Amino acid sequence: MRTTFSILFYINRSKDNNGLVPVICRITVNGGIAQFSCKLKVPMNLWDPHAGRVIGKSTVANNANSILDGIRARIVTVYHQLASMGLTKSANKIKEMTIGREPGKVTLLELLDKQTEIIASRVGKDRSMATLSKYRIVRRHVGDFILKEYHQKDFPVEDLNDAFLRKFCLYLREDVRVSQSSVWVYQMPLRTVVTAAFNDGIITRNPFHNFHVSPDVKKRDFLTEGHLKCLIRFPLKGQLDFVRDIFLFCCFTGLSFIDLKNLKPADIVELNGSRWIISKRQKTKVPYQAKLLSIPEKILDKYSPAEDGKPVFDVGGYTTVNKRLKKIGILSGISDNLTFHMARHTFATLALSKGMSMESLRSILGHTDIHTTQIYAKITSLKLEHDYSCLTDGTGEMW
Repeated sequence: MRTTFSILFYINRSKDNNGLVPVICRITVNGGIAQFSCKLKVPMNLWDPHAGRVIGKSTVANNANSILDGIRARIVTVYHQLASMGLTKSANKIKEMTIGREPGKVTLLELLDKQTEIIASRVGKDRSMATLSKYRIVRRHVGDFILKEYHQKDFPVEDLNDAFLRKFCLYLREDVRVSQSSVWVYQMPLRTVVTAAFNDGIITRNPFHNFHVSPDVKKRDFLTEGHLKCLIRFPLKGQLDFVRDIFLFCCFTGLSFIDLKNLKPADIVELNGSRWIISKRQKTKVPYQAKLLSIPEKILDKYSPAEDGKPVFDVGGYTTVNKRLKKIGILSGISDNLTFHMARHTFATLALSKGMSMESLRSILGHTDIHTTQIYAKITSLKLEHDYSCLTDGTGEMW
Protein backbone atom coordinates (compact mmCIF):
# COMPACT_ATOMS: atom_id res chain seq x y z
CA MET A 1 0.00 0.00 0.00
CA ARG A 2 1.35 3.42 -1.00
CA THR A 3 1.93 5.79 1.93
CA THR A 4 0.89 9.43 1.59
CA PHE A 5 2.85 11.90 3.68
CA SER A 6 2.77 15.70 3.71
CA ILE A 7 3.76 18.67 5.85
CA LEU A 8 1.87 21.96 5.79
CA PHE A 9 2.58 25.23 7.58
CA TYR A 10 -0.27 27.72 7.92
CA ILE A 11 -1.17 30.71 10.07
CA ASN A 12 -4.02 31.07 12.56
CA ARG A 13 -5.56 34.38 11.49
CA SER A 14 -8.03 34.35 14.41
CA LYS A 15 -5.12 34.91 16.82
CA ASP A 16 -4.00 38.17 15.23
CA ASN A 17 -2.03 40.29 17.71
CA ASN A 18 -0.95 43.63 16.24
CA GLY A 19 -0.38 42.04 12.86
CA LEU A 20 1.46 38.99 14.24
CA VAL A 21 -0.11 35.55 13.95
CA PRO A 22 1.00 32.09 15.16
CA VAL A 23 2.20 29.44 12.72
CA ILE A 24 0.72 25.94 12.90
CA CYS A 25 2.24 22.76 11.48
CA ARG A 26 -0.04 20.07 10.08
CA ILE A 27 1.28 16.53 9.44
CA THR A 28 -0.77 14.23 7.24
CA VAL A 29 -0.06 10.49 6.90
CA ASN A 30 -2.48 8.27 4.95
CA GLY A 31 -5.32 10.71 5.64
CA GLY A 32 -4.56 10.94 9.38
CA ILE A 33 -3.85 14.46 10.64
CA ALA A 34 -1.90 15.81 13.60
CA GLN A 35 -1.23 19.49 14.31
CA PHE A 36 0.91 21.47 16.71
CA SER A 37 1.98 25.05 17.27
CA CYS A 38 5.42 25.99 15.93
CA LYS A 39 5.74 28.49 18.82
CA LEU A 40 6.45 31.13 16.22
CA LYS A 41 4.59 34.34 15.31
CA VAL A 42 5.02 36.00 11.93
CA PRO A 43 3.68 39.16 10.24
CA MET A 44 0.34 38.25 8.64
CA ASN A 45 0.96 40.49 5.62
CA LEU A 46 4.25 38.68 4.80
CA TRP A 47 2.88 35.13 4.91
CA ASP A 48 2.77 33.16 1.65
CA PRO A 49 0.05 30.50 2.13
CA HIS A 50 1.08 28.58 -0.99
CA ALA A 51 4.75 28.26 -0.04
CA GLY A 52 4.09 28.06 3.70
CA ARG A 53 6.85 30.59 4.32
CA VAL A 54 7.45 34.24 5.11
CA ILE A 55 8.05 36.40 2.05
CA GLY A 56 11.28 38.38 1.63
CA LYS A 57 14.90 38.30 2.77
CA SER A 58 14.65 40.44 5.89
CA THR A 59 16.04 39.26 9.22
CA VAL A 60 12.49 38.50 10.39
CA ALA A 61 11.80 36.42 7.25
CA ASN A 62 15.17 34.60 7.39
CA ASN A 63 14.80 33.72 11.08
CA ALA A 64 11.21 32.54 10.71
CA ASN A 65 11.92 30.45 7.61
CA SER A 66 15.01 28.97 9.29
CA ILE A 67 12.83 27.78 12.20
CA LEU A 68 10.25 26.30 9.81
CA ASP A 69 13.01 24.54 7.85
CA GLY A 70 14.27 23.05 11.10
CA ILE A 71 10.83 21.75 12.05
CA ARG A 72 10.35 20.28 8.58
CA ALA A 73 13.79 18.59 8.75
CA ARG A 74 12.96 17.10 12.17
CA ILE A 75 9.61 15.71 10.94
CA VAL A 76 11.20 14.15 7.86
CA THR A 77 13.97 12.63 10.02
CA VAL A 78 11.39 11.10 12.39
CA TYR A 79 9.39 9.77 9.42
CA HIS A 80 12.45 7.99 8.00
CA GLN A 81 13.46 6.70 11.45
CA LEU A 82 10.07 5.02 11.83
CA ALA A 83 10.35 3.60 8.33
CA SER A 84 13.85 2.21 8.91
CA MET A 85 12.70 0.51 12.14
CA GLY A 86 9.67 -1.02 10.42
CA LEU A 87 7.25 0.81 12.75
CA THR A 88 3.84 2.11 11.79
CA LYS A 89 4.01 5.67 10.55
CA SER A 90 1.13 7.75 11.84
CA ALA A 91 0.65 11.52 12.03
CA ASN A 92 0.25 11.43 15.83
CA LYS A 93 3.32 9.24 16.33
CA ILE A 94 5.44 11.59 14.20
CA LYS A 95 4.08 14.58 16.09
CA GLU A 96 4.88 12.99 19.46
CA MET A 97 8.42 12.15 18.41
CA THR A 98 8.92 15.60 16.88
CA ILE A 99 7.80 17.76 19.82
CA GLY A 100 8.05 15.21 22.63
CA ARG A 101 11.66 16.06 23.41
CA GLU A 102 11.87 17.72 26.80
CA PRO A 103 13.38 21.22 26.74
CA GLY A 104 16.95 21.05 27.92
CA LYS A 105 17.23 17.28 27.47
CA VAL A 106 20.08 17.82 25.02
CA THR A 107 22.73 20.21 26.30
CA LEU A 108 25.57 22.06 24.64
CA LEU A 109 28.36 20.41 26.64
CA GLU A 110 26.80 17.02 25.92
CA LEU A 111 27.06 17.71 22.19
CA LEU A 112 30.65 18.94 22.52
CA ASP A 113 31.59 15.86 24.56
CA LYS A 114 30.11 13.51 21.95
CA GLN A 115 31.88 15.27 19.09
CA THR A 116 35.16 15.26 21.02
CA GLU A 117 34.83 11.50 21.54
CA ILE A 118 34.24 11.01 17.82
CA ILE A 119 37.33 13.05 16.94
CA ALA A 120 39.41 11.17 19.54
CA SER A 121 38.46 7.87 17.87
CA ARG A 122 39.60 9.23 14.47
CA VAL A 123 42.98 10.67 15.49
CA GLY A 124 45.62 9.21 13.20
CA LYS A 125 43.03 8.42 10.53
CA ASP A 126 41.44 11.62 9.27
CA ARG A 127 41.87 13.83 12.34
CA SER A 128 44.97 15.17 14.10
CA MET A 129 45.88 15.57 17.76
CA ALA A 130 45.81 19.33 17.18
CA THR A 131 42.12 19.14 16.23
CA LEU A 132 41.34 17.02 19.29
CA SER A 133 43.23 19.47 21.50
CA LYS A 134 41.26 22.38 20.02
CA TYR A 135 37.92 20.70 20.80
CA ARG A 136 39.02 19.99 24.38
CA ILE A 137 40.09 23.61 24.86
CA VAL A 138 36.81 24.91 23.44
CA ARG A 139 34.80 22.53 25.63
CA ARG A 140 36.60 23.87 28.71
CA HIS A 141 36.05 27.51 27.70
CA VAL A 142 32.35 26.93 26.96
CA GLY A 143 31.89 25.23 30.35
CA ASP A 144 33.66 28.05 32.17
CA PHE A 145 31.63 30.65 30.28
CA ILE A 146 28.27 29.00 31.09
CA LEU A 147 29.19 28.80 34.76
CA LYS A 148 30.30 32.45 34.88
CA GLU A 149 27.52 33.97 32.77
CA TYR A 150 24.52 31.77 33.62
CA HIS A 151 25.57 30.28 36.97
CA GLN A 152 24.82 26.71 35.83
CA LYS A 153 26.88 23.68 34.84
CA ASP A 154 25.41 23.24 31.36
CA PHE A 155 23.12 24.96 28.90
CA PRO A 156 20.09 23.60 26.98
CA VAL A 157 20.89 23.60 23.29
CA GLU A 158 17.26 24.57 22.58
CA ASP A 159 17.86 27.89 24.36
CA LEU A 160 20.89 28.89 22.30
CA ASN A 161 20.52 32.26 20.58
CA ASP A 162 22.58 35.06 19.06
CA ALA A 163 23.04 36.71 22.46
CA PHE A 164 24.71 33.57 23.85
CA LEU A 165 27.15 33.47 20.92
CA ARG A 166 28.00 37.17 21.17
CA LYS A 167 28.61 36.92 24.91
CA PHE A 168 30.79 33.83 24.44
CA CYS A 169 32.99 35.58 21.86
CA LEU A 170 33.26 38.62 24.13
CA TYR A 171 34.21 36.29 27.00
CA LEU A 172 37.02 34.81 24.90
CA ARG A 173 38.39 38.26 24.12
CA GLU A 174 38.08 39.89 27.56
CA ASP A 175 38.33 37.01 30.05
CA VAL A 176 40.41 34.38 28.24
CA ARG A 177 42.27 37.22 26.51
CA VAL A 178 42.81 35.58 23.14
CA SER A 179 43.18 37.37 19.83
CA GLN A 180 40.32 37.87 17.39
CA SER A 181 41.83 35.19 15.16
CA SER A 182 41.69 32.73 18.07
CA VAL A 183 38.08 33.73 18.77
CA TRP A 184 37.30 32.78 15.16
CA VAL A 185 39.11 29.46 15.57
CA TYR A 186 37.42 28.62 18.90
CA GLN A 187 33.88 29.33 17.67
CA MET A 188 34.25 26.84 14.81
CA PRO A 189 33.81 23.64 16.93
CA LEU A 190 30.77 25.28 18.54
CA ARG A 191 29.37 26.10 15.09
CA THR A 192 29.99 22.51 13.97
CA VAL A 193 28.06 20.82 16.79
CA VAL A 194 25.20 23.35 16.81
CA THR A 195 24.73 23.16 13.05
CA ALA A 196 24.74 19.35 13.27
CA ALA A 197 22.05 19.55 15.96
CA PHE A 198 19.96 21.73 13.65
CA ASN A 199 20.46 19.39 10.68
CA ASP A 200 19.48 16.42 12.85
CA GLY A 201 16.29 18.16 13.94
CA ILE A 202 17.35 18.42 17.60
CA ILE A 203 16.82 22.18 17.46
CA THR A 204 14.43 24.05 15.18
CA ARG A 205 16.60 27.13 14.67
CA ASN A 206 20.32 27.44 14.00
CA PRO A 207 21.60 30.48 15.98
CA PHE A 208 24.65 30.57 13.71
CA HIS A 209 22.43 31.27 10.69
CA ASN A 210 22.88 35.04 10.98
CA PHE A 211 25.92 35.06 13.26
CA HIS A 212 29.38 35.56 11.81
CA VAL A 213 32.82 36.10 13.33
CA SER A 214 35.63 37.79 11.42
CA PRO A 215 38.97 35.94 11.51
CA ASP A 216 40.85 39.28 11.51
CA VAL A 217 43.65 38.10 9.21
CA LYS A 218 47.01 39.13 10.59
CA LYS A 219 49.86 40.76 8.74
CA ARG A 220 52.13 37.92 7.68
CA ASP A 221 55.84 38.50 8.24
CA PHE A 222 58.52 37.15 5.93
CA LEU A 223 62.27 37.42 5.38
CA THR A 224 63.73 39.47 2.56
CA GLU A 225 66.56 38.19 0.34
CA GLY A 226 68.94 40.25 2.45
CA HIS A 227 67.70 38.56 5.63
CA LEU A 228 68.11 35.13 4.01
CA LYS A 229 71.70 35.85 3.00
CA CYS A 230 72.47 37.08 6.51
CA LEU A 231 70.92 33.97 8.04
CA ILE A 232 72.81 31.63 5.71
CA ARG A 233 76.18 33.22 6.45
CA PHE A 234 75.78 33.76 10.20
CA PRO A 235 78.05 31.35 12.16
CA LEU A 236 76.15 28.87 14.33
CA LYS A 237 76.92 25.53 15.95
CA GLY A 238 75.10 22.49 17.28
CA GLN A 239 71.33 22.56 17.61
CA LEU A 240 71.12 26.22 16.56
CA ASP A 241 72.84 25.32 13.29
CA PHE A 242 70.41 22.44 12.73
CA VAL A 243 67.34 24.61 13.45
CA ARG A 244 68.69 27.27 11.06
CA ASP A 245 69.10 24.58 8.38
CA ILE A 246 65.59 23.14 8.62
CA PHE A 247 64.14 26.66 8.71
CA LEU A 248 66.03 27.54 5.50
CA PHE A 249 64.93 24.22 3.99
CA CYS A 250 61.32 25.38 4.39
CA CYS A 251 62.13 28.90 3.17
CA PHE A 252 63.13 27.38 -0.18
CA THR A 253 60.54 24.57 -0.41
CA GLY A 254 57.39 26.09 1.14
CA LEU A 255 56.87 23.18 3.53
CA SER A 256 55.03 23.78 6.79
CA PHE A 257 56.54 22.60 10.08
CA ILE A 258 54.33 19.51 10.35
CA ASP A 259 54.93 18.54 6.71
CA LEU A 260 58.69 18.89 7.28
CA LYS A 261 58.38 16.75 10.40
CA ASN A 262 56.51 14.08 8.42
CA LEU A 263 58.85 14.16 5.40
CA LYS A 264 60.05 10.64 4.51
CA PRO A 265 62.78 9.54 2.05
CA ALA A 266 60.05 7.96 -0.07
CA ASP A 267 58.51 11.42 -0.56
CA ILE A 268 61.64 12.59 -2.43
CA VAL A 269 61.68 11.41 -6.04
CA GLU A 270 63.70 12.22 -9.15
CA LEU A 271 61.89 13.75 -12.12
CA ASN A 272 63.63 14.97 -15.30
CA GLY A 273 67.01 15.00 -13.59
CA SER A 274 65.86 16.97 -10.54
CA ARG A 275 64.75 15.93 -7.08
CA TRP A 276 61.20 16.76 -6.02
CA ILE A 277 59.16 16.40 -2.85
CA ILE A 278 55.77 14.87 -3.70
CA SER A 279 53.38 14.24 -0.83
CA LYS A 280 50.13 15.38 0.81
CA ARG A 281 49.70 18.14 3.35
CA GLN A 282 48.69 16.81 6.75
CA LYS A 283 46.40 19.79 7.39
CA THR A 284 44.26 19.56 4.24
CA LYS A 285 45.24 16.19 2.69
CA VAL A 286 45.81 18.13 -0.55
CA PRO A 287 48.71 16.87 -2.74
CA TYR A 288 51.66 19.21 -3.16
CA GLN A 289 54.94 19.07 -5.05
CA ALA A 290 58.06 21.12 -4.44
CA LYS A 291 61.28 21.06 -6.42
CA LEU A 292 64.52 20.90 -4.43
CA LEU A 293 66.56 23.97 -5.36
CA SER A 294 70.30 24.10 -4.71
CA ILE A 295 70.04 25.36 -1.10
CA PRO A 296 67.57 22.70 0.17
CA GLU A 297 69.54 20.06 -1.77
CA LYS A 298 72.72 21.06 0.07
CA ILE A 299 70.88 20.97 3.40
CA LEU A 300 69.45 17.55 2.57
CA ASP A 301 72.90 16.21 1.63
CA LYS A 302 74.41 17.71 4.79
CA TYR A 303 72.59 15.20 6.98
CA SER A 304 72.84 11.43 6.76
CA PRO A 305 70.07 9.80 4.71
CA ALA A 306 67.27 8.61 6.95
CA GLU A 307 66.28 4.99 7.16
CA ASP A 308 63.26 3.94 5.14
CA GLY A 309 60.06 4.71 7.00
CA LYS A 310 61.74 7.25 9.30
CA PRO A 311 61.54 11.05 8.86
CA VAL A 312 64.26 12.79 6.85
CA PHE A 313 64.91 15.23 9.70
CA ASP A 314 64.74 14.56 13.45
CA VAL A 315 62.90 17.84 13.96
CA GLY A 316 61.66 17.66 17.55
CA GLY A 317 58.82 19.70 19.08
CA TYR A 318 57.43 22.91 17.58
CA THR A 319 57.78 24.91 20.80
CA THR A 320 61.43 23.91 21.28
CA VAL A 321 62.30 24.67 17.67
CA ASN A 322 60.61 28.09 17.86
CA LYS A 323 62.49 28.99 21.05
CA ARG A 324 65.81 28.20 19.33
CA LEU A 325 64.73 30.01 16.19
CA LYS A 326 63.88 33.13 18.20
CA LYS A 327 67.35 33.00 19.74
CA ILE A 328 68.87 32.72 16.25
CA GLY A 329 66.89 35.76 15.11
CA ILE A 330 68.15 37.83 18.03
CA LEU A 331 71.78 36.69 17.66
CA SER A 332 71.85 37.37 13.93
CA GLY A 333 70.03 40.68 14.27
CA ILE A 334 67.37 39.62 11.77
CA SER A 335 64.32 39.65 14.06
CA ASP A 336 63.49 39.44 17.75
CA ASN A 337 60.43 37.32 16.93
CA LEU A 338 61.53 34.83 14.29
CA THR A 339 58.98 31.99 14.04
CA PHE A 340 58.95 28.85 11.94
CA HIS A 341 55.77 29.74 10.05
CA MET A 342 57.63 32.73 8.56
CA ALA A 343 59.56 30.21 6.44
CA ARG A 344 56.47 29.19 4.48
CA HIS A 345 55.45 32.78 3.89
CA THR A 346 59.01 33.73 2.97
CA PHE A 347 58.92 31.10 0.24
CA ALA A 348 55.60 32.44 -1.06
CA THR A 349 56.72 36.08 -1.23
CA LEU A 350 60.10 35.14 -2.71
CA ALA A 351 58.42 33.00 -5.38
CA LEU A 352 56.00 35.80 -6.33
CA SER A 353 58.77 38.39 -6.45
CA LYS A 354 60.65 36.17 -8.91
CA GLY A 355 57.63 35.92 -11.19
CA MET A 356 55.99 32.63 -10.20
CA SER A 357 52.29 32.48 -11.06
CA MET A 358 49.63 32.27 -8.34
CA GLU A 359 48.38 28.97 -9.77
CA SER A 360 51.84 27.35 -9.55
CA LEU A 361 52.34 28.70 -6.04
CA ARG A 362 48.97 27.25 -5.00
CA SER A 363 50.07 23.81 -6.26
CA ILE A 364 53.36 23.98 -4.38
CA LEU A 365 51.79 25.17 -1.12
CA GLY A 366 48.97 22.61 -1.36
CA HIS A 367 46.16 25.12 -0.85
CA THR A 368 42.57 24.01 -1.42
CA ASP A 369 41.55 27.47 -2.62
CA ILE A 370 43.55 30.05 -4.55
CA HIS A 371 42.04 32.77 -2.33
CA THR A 372 44.08 31.30 0.52
CA THR A 373 47.20 31.68 -1.60
CA GLN A 374 46.32 35.27 -2.40
CA ILE A 375 45.99 36.09 1.30
CA TYR A 376 49.00 34.02 2.34
CA ALA A 377 51.41 35.17 -0.35
CA LYS A 378 51.80 38.91 0.10
CA ILE A 379 53.03 40.66 -3.05
CA THR A 380 56.19 42.58 -2.22
CA SER A 381 57.34 45.95 -3.49
CA LEU A 382 60.01 44.15 -5.53
CA LYS A 383 57.30 42.24 -7.41
CA LEU A 384 55.38 45.46 -8.04
CA GLU A 385 58.53 47.18 -9.26
CA HIS A 386 59.21 44.29 -11.65
CA ASP A 387 55.66 44.37 -12.99
CA TYR A 388 55.77 48.14 -13.51
CA SER A 389 59.09 47.73 -15.35
CA CYS A 390 57.39 45.33 -17.75
CA LEU A 391 54.58 47.87 -18.28
CA THR A 392 57.08 50.71 -18.82
CA ASP A 393 59.06 48.70 -21.38
CA GLY A 394 55.92 47.90 -23.31
CA THR A 395 54.42 51.41 -23.40
CA GLY A 396 57.42 53.76 -23.56
CA GLU A 397 57.35 54.16 -27.34
CA MET A 398 53.60 54.68 -27.64
CA TRP A 399 53.69 58.50 -27.08
